[in-house]
Amino acid sequence: MKLNRYETRCVLVIGTIIALRLLGIFLIVPVFSIYAVNYEGATLSHAGIAFGIYALTQSLLQIPFGVASDRFGRKPVIISGLIIFCLGSVLCAFADNIWELILARALQGSGAIGSVAIATLGDSTRNEVRAQSFMLTGIIIGTAFITSLIVGPVLATRFGFESLFFILAALGLIAVFVTLLMFPKLPERKIGNTKEPILKFKEPEVRKILFSTFITSLTLNLILFIYPLDWKNLGTGPEDLWFVYLVILIPSALLVNTYIRISERKRTLKQAARFGLFLLIASFLVYLFRQPDNITLYIAGAAFFLGHSIFQSILPAFVTQRASSENRGVLSGFFNLASFMGACVGGMSSGILYETNESFPLIFGLLFLVLWKFVGLPKPPD
Repeated sequence: MKLNRYETRCVLVIGTIIALRLLGIFLIVPVFSIYAVNYEGATLSHAGIAFGIYALTQSLLQIPFGVASDRFGRKPVIISGLIIFCLGSVLCAFADNIWELILARALQGSGAIGSVAIATLGDSTRNEVRAQSFMLTGIIIGTAFITSLIVGPVLATRFGFESLFFILAALGLIAVFVTLLMFPKLPERKIGNTKEPILKFKEPEVRKILFSTFITSLTLNLILFIYPLDWKNLGTGPEDLWFVYLVILIPSALLVNTYIRISERKRTLKQAARFGLFLLIASFLVYLFRQPDNITLYIAGAAFFLGHSIFQSILPAFVTQRASSENRGVLSGFFNLASFMGACVGGMSSGILYETNESFPLIFGLLFLVLWKFVGLPKPPD
């Protein structure tokens, strides 16, 4: 079954809004740990806090934004969140020391529209094509991700790290105009009953979904913080990191979309989740016991992003299929709360652990991946 014309338009518009916002965030990710330590008063631990505090404020505000979108509508809440994001980005650009950067990053993360975007996709697509809709959205976001990882190091080298934050603000402003002019008309919804998502926490599968998104976000932020530092240790400068990220992301861009579509059609998404976990564990093991050369870093990075891309497609689909439309914003809020809490723990701990021992972040992430195996992977709804 394929997306119909209305569903395709909704996915493209929502995907564009998310991608514009994330494009800016991704611009700073590949070089953040390298440049943040240059701020006045900064250490690797402080850089980790600045990296992770964005996710902390995101996580704390996901549920309030989700509840507000159920009550007042998706569109006005998305616009409000984007404006907050733009303001925080401008303040980041003017930060003179690490503590100003940390505070500005906290404000930047307060525009927590992730749960609202997920809920909007759930509102506008049928259950039978939900994973496809998130996969198409993932392609749009993935394109932004790859583009920003390639362009970010070049822009930071040529114009300065601070210039990237002005670009973030500009992209956020464009997303505001896209939302104002192109946001789709959604089906009528009842006023949400916020008790329903809370009751759903008693369901084992919902708890597995939340635990899964926590771990995938935690491991992603661990990797994104230490990966450029390890390349730097091998003599690769920030201006050359674009090629590294291009190489490791090509397999995900070429393979994951087709794999998810086949898995959804054949109803084998449960096996896809197992394969995704296998790739994540394998990537951490290769990374942890790597030889001091480029090849194993490339292999570890490519395997990680293959596994992560699989979960980025199926987990949002699973969560939206387990909530009715009038409560989807709230449950998506809890989903994003778990996601950004994982990002916060991964981002903040990475600097502290890496400063102590370069292998500690990998051991930390691997322990969570093994724990995930025992807790259990989520299964697709019937």
